[in-house]
Amino acid sequence: MPSRAISRSSISFGLVSIPVEVFSAIASKSVHFNLLHAKDNSRIQEKIYCIAEDKVIDQSELVHGFQIQKGKYVSFTNEELKRLESGAGREIEIEQFIAISEGDPVYFESSYLLGAEPGSAKAYHLLNAAMKKSERAALAKFVMRGKQHLVLIRPYGDVLMLHTMHYADEIRSVGEIDREARASVGASELKLAERLISDLSRDKFQANKFKDTYREKIVEEAEQKAAGEQVVPPTPAKAGKVIDLMSALKDSLRTSKRDSSNDNEESTSAKRSSSLKRSLRRAPRESRHVQNRRRAH
Repeated sequence: MPSRAISRSSISFGLVSIPVEVFSAIASKSVHFNLLHAKDNSRIQEKIYCIAEDKVIDQSELVHGFQIQKGKYVSFTNEELKRLESGAGREIEIEQFIAISEGDPVYFESSYLLGAEPGSAKAYHLLNAAMKKSERAALAKFVMRGKQHLVLIRPYGDVLMLHTMHYADEIRSVGEIDREARASVGASELKLAERLISDLSRDKFQANKFKDTYREKIVEEAEQKAAGEQVVPPTPAKAGKVIDLMSALKDSLRTSKRDSSNDNEESTSAKRSSSLKRSLRRAPRESRHVQNRRRAH
């Protein structure tokens, strides 16, 4: 568990209140870049510029502007926003419990771990156990970082995880991106697609099987450049345009079966190699037994 909590709160429902600490559940490993002046590789500095006065101004002169109509703003100071935030409840107020399967991932925004405060461990783990057994998640409201969030709390191993969520009016309608949604699907095409899905299906999600290859390439090239080595860009693969859907599905099935066959062959080869190693380890002992029998005769 991360050592430093980013917030403290309480899970409340009915007459129950469980003090908790909020920790970030994610440690991002994305590559980050700084903007440099290409001429001398020096860092650049961004300035705050006022168009009306045609001059650079200090950070302390800024306020938050809310646009009520085009070109017209009302302003809020940091103190005013803090007052509005403090007026909202600081507790994680559970409003209802739902089946875990009802939590559509499209609503999820960020993830946080909830840890029990000293003295609340029993109530915390009781809630976790009850939610696990009933396969339920909790919907609640929580004010964090100047915004009231809709959140979903669910069991995550021996702890509780909190997901901040988008509100319904923040999710775009599928009608906005409709692209020939009524295109017909043939029975034979559907059968082939189902077979391809079946061939590529796995029983469990193994997160450690997937790596950020883009980040690895960035780090590798950065090290090459730092060492003064010449970086040779790889030849990009050409993506062919799918003309015949049935042919594409059949080709995909053949590739899938070939890959599966190779995996099986590698597995069989590994088993044979392991068996051979065991036989070789036994061989000296067996030779000694044969020699002893010969001496006895």
